[in-house]
Amino acid sequence: MKKKYYLEVKKLYNKGFYISALSLRGRNKENAEITLAEGLNVISGASDTGKTFIFECINYVFGGSTKPKNIIESNGYTEILIEITTYDERVFTLKRNLTDGKMFKYDCGLKEIYKQAPIEIGNQHDKDDENNYSSFLLSLSGATYKNVAKNKSGHTTSFSFRDFVHISMLHEKKIIESASPIYSEGSRFTKTRSESVFRTIMTGKDDSAFEENKKSDMEKLRAKAKIDVLEDMIVSTRLQIEELTSELKSVNFNIEDFEKSISDLKVQLSERKQTINLLESKKQQYWDTLQILKSDKMLLNEIKSRFNLLKKNYESDLERLAFIEEAEYYLGQLIDVKCPICNSDFISEVPELNQAVAAEIGKIRFQLYDLNETIKETEQKIVAKENEIQQINNEIKKIDTILEEELKPILGKFNEKIDELILLRDKYKEREFHVEKLTQLQKERDYFKKIVENNNTTLTVNNNINENSIKLFCNIIKKLLEEWKIEEHITVEFDHDKKDIIVNGKAKGSFGKGYAAVLNSAFVIGILQYTIMLSLPHPKVIVLDSPLTTFKGKDKSTSSDEFVINDEVKQAFFKYLSTQKSGMQFIILDNAIPPKEVIPKIKYYYFTKNESLGRYGFIPLQK
Repeated sequence: MKKKYYLEVKKLYNKGFYISALSLRGRNKENAEITLAEGLNVISGASDTGKTFIFECINYVFGGSTKPKNIIESNGYTEILIEITTYDERVFTLKRNLTDGKMFKYDCGLKEIYKQAPIEIGNQHDKDDENNYSSFLLSLSGATYKNVAKNKSGHTTSFSFRDFVHISMLHEKKIIESASPIYSEGSRFTKTRSESVFRTIMTGKDDSAFEENKKSDMEKLRAKAKIDVLEDMIVSTRLQIEELTSELKSVNFNIEDFEKSISDLKVQLSERKQTINLLESKKQQYWDTLQILKSDKMLLNEIKSRFNLLKKNYESDLERLAFIEEAEYYLGQLIDVKCPICNSDFISEVPELNQAVAAEIGKIRFQLYDLNETIKETEQKIVAKENEIQQINNEIKKIDTILEEELKPILGKFNEKIDELILLRDKYKEREFHVEKLTQLQKERDYFKKIVENNNTTLTVNNNINENSIKLFCNIIKKLLEEWKIEEHITVEFDHDKKDIIVNGKAKGSFGKGYAAVLNSAFVIGILQYTIMLSLPHPKVIVLDSPLTTFKGKDKSTSSDEFVINDEVKQAFFKYLSTQKSGMQFIILDNAIPPKEVIPKIKYYYFTKNESLGRYGFIPLQK
C-alpha cells in the first residue's frame, strides 16, 4: 500500500513544467534574460521597467496573437526564447520570432541551442497535426483533451493550450475584472465554450462524447450516469483523503513508522515502570528497616527506663546505708551505762556491722558507676538509632519526590503520547483505505468510460460541476484567503450562474478592484491546487501581473471608509506562495516587494529604473 500511494503522489507531480529562463534577443543587441525556478518567482520594482513586457513575452510564446508592446528599449530585438523544464527533468526551448510570428522548438536548454537546428512548429493549435506548440505543451501538461462544447446544441471545438493560459495567466487588466477569470476576452460570444473549458479542466472530462444528429444510446447513457455517480464518489473520497491528509499534515512517516514509534514508546514506558517498581521496592526495604530501627529504639528506651529505675534503687540503698553509718557514729557518742535489768554492760560498737556497711556501700557505688556507664552507652545507641531513622526517612522522601514529581508525570505523558499515536495511526490507516478505495473507483470509472467511448450518443450540454467538486474547490480557495489574511472570517461559496466565487456572502464586484485582483489570483491558484490534488492535467505555471499593486484594505485605525495599503495581506501572500515549492511555479510581476525573510527563499528580481543602482530593468540599457 505504501508503494502504491507513493506512485500516485509521483504521478501527481511528473506532469507539467516550469519556465526556467526567458530571453529576448536580436542582432547586435545585448540579450535581455532572466532565469526562473520552480516555486515562487517575484519580479518587482519601479513602473515601466519591463515587468508587464515579461508577461507579454511569455504570453506570446504560449500562443498569444498579440506581440509584446513596442517599448523603446525593445527595438532591434527579433526573437523571444523560453526555456521550460518538465517535472520529469526534461528541458526544451521554444522560440518565437517577433517579425513573422513563426515558432521553433529545441530539444535542449538555452545554453545548448547553438548545437542543434531548431524544429519549426505551428503557432496555432491543430488537433489533426501534433507538430504545433499547443499539442506539444498540452502533452507536457498531461492533457489529452480533444473537444469542448462551444454552444448549447453540442457543437464542439478543439481544446488548445490557450485554454489553460486563460486560467493560469492574468494580465494587469484582467486581474482586476469583476467577471470570473474563466471568461477570456470577447467572452460574450464564447460564454458556453469558456464554461465548457472550465468544466473540462475541473472534471478531467472533455466533450468528445458530443456528436451531432445522432440518437441516444441507452447503454451509453447508463454508463454515463454511472460515471457521474463514480466521479461524485471519487471526489467525495478525495475530500475524505484531503481532510485526513490535512489532519496528518505534520506527520511524515508511514504506518510502519507509526507502529515502531508506538512500540518504542511502550518500551520506554515499560522501562519507566520498571524504574518505578525498583524504587518502590527500595522504598519498601527502607520502610521495613525503618520499622526495625524504631522497634530497636523503643527497646533501648525501655532498657534505659529500667536502668534509671535501678539507679534510683541503688541511690536509695546508698542513702539508707549512709544513714546507718551516721547512726552508728551518733550511738558511739552516748555514755556507756549498765542494763537496768541485768546490770550488764551494753556493747557500744559492733565492728562487724561497720565493716559490712562499708563493704555494701563500696559494692553499690561500684555497681552504680557501672550502671551509669551502661546508661550512657544506651543513650548513645538511642541517638545512633535516631540518626539512622532520620537517614532512612530522608531516603524515603527522595524516592517519593522522584516518583511523584518525575516518573509518574512522565508515565502520564507517555500514555497520552501513545494514545495520540494510536489515533494518528488509525487515521493513517483510514486514509490508506480511502486511497485504495479511490483506485477501485477509478478503475470502475475507466471501465464505463470505455463503454461510453465505444458507443455513439448525442448528449445534452451541461456545464455544471458536481457539488462535491465545487465544495473541494471552495475549501481550497477559503484556505488560500485565510493564509493571505484577507479577512478575519472567511466563507466561500460558488455562483453557478456566474461561475465565480462568493466571499462572505458578497459577489466579487462589491469588493472593488483591489480585492478583485486578490480574489482572481486565489481563483486561478485554487484551480492549480485543485487539479494537483485530483491528479488532473495542468501546466502548473501561474503568471500574475500586478495582483497586489491595487490591493487596499480597510484602515482599522479609523471609523471612516478611507482605505490604506494593507501590508499584512501582501506579506502573507508572498509568505504563503514561498512555501509552495514542489511541482508548481508562480511568477508574480508587481510593484509590491516581498518581506525580507521571504526573499532568500525565492527567485527574486528588483528593477530599480536607476542606471547607477542594481538592475535597471528587464532590457539592458543600450550603450
